[in-house]
Amino acid sequence: MLGISVFATFDKEGVLAPFEKEIHAQRLGWFIHLRWAAVAGGIAILLGGPWLLPLSIQYGRLALCVAALGILNAAYQAYWRQLKASSQPPERLQEKMRILLHFQMMADLALLTLMLFFSGGAQNPLLFFYIFHVAISTIIFSMSESLFYLALALLLPLSLLIVEVFNPEGGRFWPGPGFSVAQESSILLAYSVTVVGLWFFLTRLSSDLRGKENALREASRKLFEANADLQQLDVYKNQFLRQVVFQLKTPAIDMDFDLSTVEKALSGKNEKALEAVQTAKKRVWSLLELIDDLTWLSRLEVNEKPFKREWVDVYETLVKDIQLVEAEAGQKGITFQIHGDPQVRLRADQEAFDRVAANLLSNAVKYTPVGTHKVLADLRVEGDWLVFSVQDEGIGIPPKQQEKIFEEFFRATNARKLEKFGTGLGLVIVKNIMDWHGGRIVFSSETKRGTKVETWWPYFPAGEKRQVGDSELSGVLSNGDRSSPL
Repeated sequence: MLGISVFATFDKEGVLAPFEKEIHAQRLGWFIHLRWAAVAGGIAILLGGPWLLPLSIQYGRLALCVAALGILNAAYQAYWRQLKASSQPPERLQEKMRILLHFQMMADLALLTLMLFFSGGAQNPLLFFYIFHVAISTIIFSMSESLFYLALALLLPLSLLIVEVFNPEGGRFWPGPGFSVAQESSILLAYSVTVVGLWFFLTRLSSDLRGKENALREASRKLFEANADLQQLDVYKNQFLRQVVFQLKTPAIDMDFDLSTVEKALSGKNEKALEAVQTAKKRVWSLLELIDDLTWLSRLEVNEKPFKREWVDVYETLVKDIQLVEAEAGQKGITFQIHGDPQVRLRADQEAFDRVAANLLSNAVKYTPVGTHKVLADLRVEGDWLVFSVQDEGIGIPPKQQEKIFEEFFRATNARKLEKFGTGLGLVIVKNIMDWHGGRIVFSSETKRGTKVETWWPYFPAGEKRQVGDSELSGVLSNGDRSSPL
C-alpha cells in the first residue's frame, strides 16, 4: 500500500486550514492506481502458482478475493473521479476523502485476512504485509486512529491462529503437518512485538514531523500576512507617488513656460544669463521626464494601467516618434533610416508601443555624440514575432555594466558623462511593457561602437501574413531604396 501525505492550504481570509483534516488529493489518486498493481500481482499468482508453487492453496477462493479487490478499486476510482469533478466546499471534500481512505484501509485488511486464511493462515509469510498498513496509518491519520489499525494488525493474525486451532486441517500452505501451534504462537509473538515497536517509533517520528510542519505553517501564515501588508503598502506608495508627481507636474510646466519667456527676453543680450536659463530649462525637462517615467512605472507595477490590444500602424507610429527627436538629432548630425514594411500592423497596445519606440529612439539620439552618425530603425517578421529594433553608433555600454541596464535608476558611467540629464527608468519601462505583451527584449552593446535593442512582439498579422523584403519597399521610400533618411 501507499502512504498519503498532508499539505497546507489557506482559506479565503489567508488562515491555514486545520492540519488534521487535510489529505493530499494527488496521493489519494496514486493510492488507488497503485492498487491495480496488487490486482495484477494477484492474477499473476493465480495463473502461475499451480505450476511454479505446487502447494495446497485454495486458488478458486483466492481468485474471488482478487476479483473483489479489482471491483472495489474500480469503484474507488469512479467515486474519486466524481469527487474531483464536484464543486463541493474544501472542508466537505476533505471529509469524504478521509472516509474513503478509512474504507479502503479496512477493506484491504479484510481481503488480506481472507487471502491468508485460504493460503496457509498464520503460517503464510505474507502475514507481515499487515505491517505496511500500520506504517501507512501512522502517516495518514492521527495517533488515536492509527492505534485502531494497530489493534486490527494484532487481532486479525491472532484470529487466523484461533481458526486454525479449531480447524487444523484447513488451509495449510505447505503439505504435511506444517508448524505446530506453539511454533506459530512464537511467530505471532515476534510479529506482535515488531508491529508494536514499529508503531511506537513511527508515531513519535510522525508527531515530531507534524510539530515541525505546524511550525512551518505558522511561519507561512506570518509570511502570508506580511506579504499582504507589503502589497498594501506598495499600493499606498504608488498612490502617494501619483499624488506627488501630479503636484509636481503643473508647477514644472509653469516653470518651463516662464523660463522660455525669459529666454526670449535675453536672446542676444546676455550670453551667460541665457546659458543659465537654457540649463535650467534642461533641468525642468529632465524633471518632467522623470515625472512621466515614474507615473508609467507606478501604473505598471500595480497593474493599474489597462493595456488593450488593438491594431497598431507600426510604421506610422515610428515616423511620428522620429519626428519628435529629429530636431535634436539634426543638431548632432544624426540621420535616421527605417528598414521594414510600411504596411505592417501589430496587435498591441497603441500607447505602449509608442512608448517603447519613443524611448529607444530618444536613447539612441541622447547617447550618440556629435558627428556624422546614423540611427537604424528596423522592422521585420520572424515566424510568429514582429521584431522592432533600434541600432545606433553611439558610446555603447561597458560590458561589466550591461547586466544592470534593467535596474531602476541605473545609468552607465559613460552615459552620465555624455548626458547629465536622464532618469534611468526608460529601459525598465520598456521591459515591463514587453513582459505584459508576452514578448522579450534583446540587448547588445559595444563600447564606442554603439548599441542595438531588439523588442520581440507576438505577431498577429492583419489579413495575409506578408514577408518583409527589399523588393516590397521599392517606390515607397525616397530614391526607391528601403533605407531612407528622414
